[in-house]
Amino acid sequence: MNEPARHDLNPAPQRDGESAQPAVAAIAALRLHTRHALADVAQRLARSLAARLAPSPVDELAQALAFVDQYAASLPRSPSSGRSDPTGQPAWPAHHPLARLSQLPVAAGLPSASTLLCDLVLLACLPEAHEGLASLCRLVHPAQQPWPTAALALHWLEHEAGPEADVSTLRDAIEDLLCHGPLGRLGLLRLEGDGPWHGRNLRAAPFVWPALTGRTLSGDEARLAVGYRQVPGLATWLAQPEVAQAVLALRRGLPCQVLLVGGDAAMRHTRARALLGAAQTSAVLASIDDADGTARDKRIAPALATAWLYQSCLWLEDRRDDLAEPASANTAATLEQPSLAQALPVITTAASERRCPALDLPQIRLPVQPLAAVARRALWQSLLPQLGDQVPQLAARYPIEPDDARDVVRDLSLRQRLQGQPLALDDVGACVRARTAWHARPGVSRVLPQADWSALLLPQAAIEPLQSAVRRVLQQITVLDDWGFAQGRTGRRGVRMLFYGPPGTGKTLAAEVMARALGVDLLVVDLSALVSKYIGETEKNLAAVFDVAERSRALLLFDEADALFGKRTDAQDAHDRYANMETAYLLQRLERYEGVAVLTTNLRGQLDKAFTRRFEAIVEFSEPDAAVREALWRLHLPAAAPLAPDVNLRELAEWYAIAGAQIKNAALAAAFLAASSQQRIAQRHFLWAIEREFDKAGRAHPGFPPQYVPLQDIHDTLGPDPDRSTA
Repeated sequence: MNEPARHDLNPAPQRDGESAQPAVAAIAALRLHTRHALADVAQRLARSLAARLAPSPVDELAQALAFVDQYAASLPRSPSSGRSDPTGQPAWPAHHPLARLSQLPVAAGLPSASTLLCDLVLLACLPEAHEGLASLCRLVHPAQQPWPTAALALHWLEHEAGPEADVSTLRDAIEDLLCHGPLGRLGLLRLEGDGPWHGRNLRAAPFVWPALTGRTLSGDEARLAVGYRQVPGLATWLAQPEVAQAVLALRRGLPCQVLLVGGDAAMRHTRARALLGAAQTSAVLASIDDADGTARDKRIAPALATAWLYQSCLWLEDRRDDLAEPASANTAATLEQPSLAQALPVITTAASERRCPALDLPQIRLPVQPLAAVARRALWQSLLPQLGDQVPQLAARYPIEPDDARDVVRDLSLRQRLQGQPLALDDVGACVRARTAWHARPGVSRVLPQADWSALLLPQAAIEPLQSAVRRVLQQITVLDDWGFAQGRTGRRGVRMLFYGPPGTGKTLAAEVMARALGVDLLVVDLSALVSKYIGETEKNLAAVFDVAERSRALLLFDEADALFGKRTDAQDAHDRYANMETAYLLQRLERYEGVAVLTTNLRGQLDKAFTRRFEAIVEFSEPDAAVREALWRLHLPAAAPLAPDVNLRELAEWYAIAGAQIKNAALAAAFLAASSQQRIAQRHFLWAIEREFDKAGRAHPGFPPQYVPLQDIHDTLGPDPDRSTA
């Protein structure tokens, strides 16, 4: 069975030669160091409580204090403890989060707070380490809760400092660390509860305990993200000089801000993970797409601290695709102290630079754009090599991104297992359309094309440009990229066509046939829902339509386009000026559109001449002649239709010069008329239905063939009496 190649976007390792998760031995060593540090703090706290409270040996508190020594003695011997430095400062292994914690105040210019911060963090984590330590905290808590309080920390550290210490300075330092200072804004420690700050519970941030025990970070505020080992289609992008510089900066951990700006959220996300994979590092991912700028600022500081503890870079992601500026974009003042933002590489992904927080860092700006056609071809060749020379057609039809392509290949793999048939190009198209996110909006309707070339009865002079346009789309990569005809110009991609002719001659049907031939959906634009009397609104609506079409990979049809694509006039007043601006915008946007855009009109002369040179094809849809009309009658009558012996389609075609849409309507109306009288479809039913079509079009009815004479006024009844026709 010819299954798709399995090329999922796989996570990349954190460092050269390491797996994505730390080795088991490394985790065990990290946890052992953490437990020894916790035991050291617990013993110091126990000695302080025993000296200050002097519990009786039979008291529950005394038993809890005794447990502390038992806990410390039960731990395996550690290669180095947190107090092994001869200077009395903690000496943690370089990779340990406590070593990173001890460096935080130094980075902030507060070296005296180094040990104090570590002590407070370890105190807050005591209940997480063991239920016996949680019981000790509960026994000394005013409300019998299993958490230490800020007051417990104050009394412990004041007692340990001794009677000669400056207690006021110590209390001020602790209050700054917990409440007011720059380290407090990092959110490593939190005060929970009511009342004065010193009476509240002292809790570690949710990311601290996982970091101290080597567990994977997960949560609502931030999570650990690893890169992709291989991203099909992005090899050329990663090789660009600016991108290569960003990869090198991330790999070395150099302080900088890598800005991935533009595109949509999925495109930015994939490229950020490709950067991480190429740099063989991980990142702490924090969402900053809140509308309230203050909330964004408050979320960034803890994310910085999380990335610092995990020795990762920071990834700030704004997934909103609109270009609105947040309510407060000035995060530089919030993050001025401590200067962690100046010590870490930071990746920022957003729709525009205005939505990127200012971090006072050297910047590397990487604009995000859709994959080039050649890159899409490389993507499909990597994912579906078994399609061979059909791969360029996929790249031309579907401007797809790596993440979307991965999902399509997974769907194809499932289909192959279920059907057991060779992979076909139509299968890929079906999966792409099923995976395409459809964002409904007023003025645009999506049509799943059903008609094929056999349904399009047109002269060869009209069929040929339609087929040529389809071939042009499928051969764009060969001509524009491989042969170099693109020459760096954006307007040479895509196909723009004008269909003109009387109503009902097959213009919309032709667009549907082309969409099916290309394997894409048809987006029909209702211009009446887009035009607005308010200045600038029409352009916004049209921009949204083009965005929807580009995302949904569809053929875009502007039906009755002369209403919006009309001639520009001399600017007599403000209305004329803005109408001309709308036309100019359409000219520019239509030229940049890389898909297939079809404009239909009944009156070609009403269109602005500037549009003419931008069309790759202009196709006339004339009224069908008698031979084509007869073929249309046969096309719209199913084989199962019960026709009476007197039906003469050639006579209908020669006698009545009507368009294909009218023939379709008349055939259906005649069938319903016959069914209502429980008869087969006879010639008189067709004659009645044709007369109705002439009435609807406001045209004079040419009369009936000589052998048919109507004997009843059809305007007063639902239809003629089938039994009262004479030969």
